[in-house]
Amino acid sequence: MDRALQNSDRRQYGIGLVGRMFGRSFRRDRITSHVREQLDDLDDHRPFFTYWVTTIQVLVTSLSLQEVDYYESDNFWLGPRAADLIHLGAKFVPCMRKDKHVFADIDKSRQKERHTACCIRNDKSGCVQSSVDDCSSLISTWQKWKGKEYDPSRRESGSVCGQDPSHCSDPPAVTPYDWPDDITKWPICKKKITHTLSGGVMDHMACEVIGHPCCIGILGECHITTREYCDFFKGFFHEEAFLCSQVSCLDDVCGMIRFFDPEVPDQVYRLWTSLFLHAGLIHLAITVVVQYFLMRDLEKMAGCLRIGVIYLMSGIAGNLASAIFIPYRAEVGPAGSQFGLLACLFVEVINTWPILKSPGVALVKLSSMILFLFVVGLLPWVDNYAHVVGFVFGFFLSYALLPFVSFGKYDRQCKIVLIGVCLMLVLVLLSVLLILFYVYPIYECDACSYFNCIPLTSKMCADQNINTTRGEF
Repeated sequence: MDRALQNSDRRQYGIGLVGRMFGRSFRRDRITSHVREQLDDLDDHRPFFTYWVTTIQVLVTSLSLQEVDYYESDNFWLGPRAADLIHLGAKFVPCMRKDKHVFADIDKSRQKERHTACCIRNDKSGCVQSSVDDCSSLISTWQKWKGKEYDPSRRESGSVCGQDPSHCSDPPAVTPYDWPDDITKWPICKKKITHTLSGGVMDHMACEVIGHPCCIGILGECHITTREYCDFFKGFFHEEAFLCSQVSCLDDVCGMIRFFDPEVPDQVYRLWTSLFLHAGLIHLAITVVVQYFLMRDLEKMAGCLRIGVIYLMSGIAGNLASAIFIPYRAEVGPAGSQFGLLACLFVEVINTWPILKSPGVALVKLSSMILFLFVVGLLPWVDNYAHVVGFVFGFFLSYALLPFVSFGKYDRQCKIVLIGVCLMLVLVLLSVLLILFYVYPIYECDACSYFNCIPLTSKMCADQNINTTRGEF
């Protein structure tokens, strides 16, 4: 056991794996006895956090692939479709806050449903809730209530196929459970009263209901349709309901813990859960390689607590920025966290600047690597907002949390002051991001998409186009 936990491969502060790759070395003449003593006193840690978080990510991604049981052919990463990633905990803003575009469409659908009625086929083969335009007068009868002329209760909203206030005992249509003259506000009847029905207005209760609400897509679309049609579009079929207003399609799309209020999405914890999900096998492989070599190396120097805070906070902040500027894309993976780790390398060079040979060259090499990764972020399927903001948060957190070597009393005092400044900047930036997300959300920003994907061809970024308008099926 001791041999298994042995960590004799001590990481050299200021050098590390990346430093060795870039040929970095110390200036021996600048390493005084005081500096050498500080270097020798630095703790050497075992990378437990790296092993833990990577194991969790592998397990979660493996389970998610088994859960959906198939891959989408257009998923570059060889993984599940966006709808399944959302259901499993991806960053997706309509599940995290009330989105005006999504709920405006939901309100429009309810307005249309308010004017629907039961369309009963003349051959008694079934009935379905529909508008008057969708109910063929040649083969069906559209049974619309018109006050006292047809309905004893003098209702004008409805009728509803398979549901009626006078035929329901749970909840009963009595005070304080009065069913309003607005079918979009009706509850689902849990227990029906058996009646002998014969013709007239009660035909909508005698017919076989062949259509129920089906939630399709990732924006909460609802259609009254058959189970077969719903299954074909991989939707969520609600056989217990009769109207789209009786179900919360956004709850179905989002999954996870149901909203406390169906009208107010509140799954802000997706900023955290998405760090452990991956878009597919290729995405997971990249994460494992980066974390095994880069994060494991840094954790030997910094320890699990420091590197854990940097990793998680950078990832959450990166996801929050991504949610602000590209709210309708389902994003998964620790992209912001990994760029936060890259920021640690910059801070390490700055902290050891006086004792490094050619520290400027080391900084240029790191900058070139970051610039290359930023350019890669301009291609489809990569999230540049998470990269940049994750890097910024990682830089400030690294400066505040990573161990450092001081070169004199004044240098130590300056670094302590900078630690406080960096922590304050982290709080300020996080507050700004939260204000932009909740108080002043950005809904229209065409230019923002170019920071994430430059369309060098007409179809290059087509798979990332955002469509907040509900389609017709």
